[in-house]
Amino acid sequence: MKHYTPVLLTLLLMGTPSSNAEDFLGSDDFAFDSSAIEVSEPHWTDGFKTALEHAHTQIPGDPNRSQSSVQLIYEGNLAEGWYLKLDTRYRYFWEDDDLAERRGGAYGKNKWQRAWLQYSKGSCTATAGRQTLIWGAVEGTFVTDIVTPFDYTEQLLTDYGNVRLPQDMLVAECFLPAGQLQAFYTPEARTDVYQHHRLVFDVAPGFPPVDLSIEPDEEWGLRYKLHGSRVDLSFMYARLYDNTPTPVYFGPDFSGNNSANPITTLLTPAFVAINGMPDFGIRPELARFDLVGMATSIALGRLLLKAEVAHRDNQLLPISGATSERIDAAVGFEYTTSGNHLFNAGVWGMHLSNDAAEDDDIQVVSVGWRKTYLNDDLVMSLLGNWASSPRFGMVTVLAEYRWNDFWKTSLALSVADLSELDTPLPIIPAEESATVSITYEF
Repeated sequence: MKHYTPVLLTLLLMGTPSSNAEDFLGSDDFAFDSSAIEVSEPHWTDGFKTALEHAHTQIPGDPNRSQSSVQLIYEGNLAEGWYLKLDTRYRYFWEDDDLAERRGGAYGKNKWQRAWLQYSKGSCTATAGRQTLIWGAVEGTFVTDIVTPFDYTEQLLTDYGNVRLPQDMLVAECFLPAGQLQAFYTPEARTDVYQHHRLVFDVAPGFPPVDLSIEPDEEWGLRYKLHGSRVDLSFMYARLYDNTPTPVYFGPDFSGNNSANPITTLLTPAFVAINGMPDFGIRPELARFDLVGMATSIALGRLLLKAEVAHRDNQLLPISGATSERIDAAVGFEYTTSGNHLFNAGVWGMHLSNDAAEDDDIQVVSVGWRKTYLNDDLVMSLLGNWASSPRFGMVTVLAEYRWNDFWKTSLALSVADLSELDTPLPIIPAEESATVSITYEF
């Protein structure tokens, strides 16, 4: 018996903790009831999001912009392979807003920023409806990124996405083993928006303003993008319209000796007095052209180098209506530091082959910076631009702070050099301005 005592004692000691642990975990205080967990069923209202915002821009001595808006967003899966996104925003322009002053009083305007339905099958998708399409590589330059026009009634701070104007189109793309193939079709393209009433052009004192509102027809294009471990290369072809109408003179050719004919000079006022305006003047025209372009990006650690080039034919020159070919090229970079600072810059050059062009070479420089602070609640960003024609420069610094899940405020300060501009640019309200906005999201 004495030979079995140590064995029995060992078994007893080994079994005691196990039974105590089972009793301890099996007590009422630590009982786990899986039936207590309630999993809510998905509801069609889960994809809704609403944002209320008021923004005010102040320039020294005079308020410049005062707008309030309500935005409603919905996105969600409708069925397997089907996805829907809706984004609409109603803006109210107060009477002291510059756009309201041009229109003659306060007004409201609703805009569908997105309203598209997407179907996915395997590695391919097809998206139909109101949307934007971004091409190009170098941030702040628009060599090939001209499919989507701009809405200059929106304020440009530090993100060009804020001023993109969506349009109705069909976009199809497939992801292949070595790249991506994309095609788009727009049945009725849109042009840049500068104001919410008819766009006019002042010819000369005493002449009635010319209505420059014009609608283009269909546009389409293709892009093939090659993906590599460090290099991406894109090839693009598109059949497009200019995003802004060109004022073109029509009527008799006064470039010859007839323009100095004393009889013509004497009889023209009498002819106008009797018959009204003769059959000449200014009309809007939209150039329809072919775009052929190429873009690339090269990753070198934290540095991303970018470049793109494009050729456009049939570019219209203002007033004369002469055509010209155009070459665009841009180079730039993005660099992210170990502290998560994001820097980007780009240089963009344009050349018109027609010597009759007033400015046959134009240069644009763009720089940007972005950094998050305070656990990503504070976002600081900067955008700077300089152009040779029309000659101007501007810098905007933006601070956005999210107080909680609902409230967000932002402050933007802008300075610009507009001394050499004959007419103000729509994206730059003044040489000095401050914009404050308050947003409530739920």
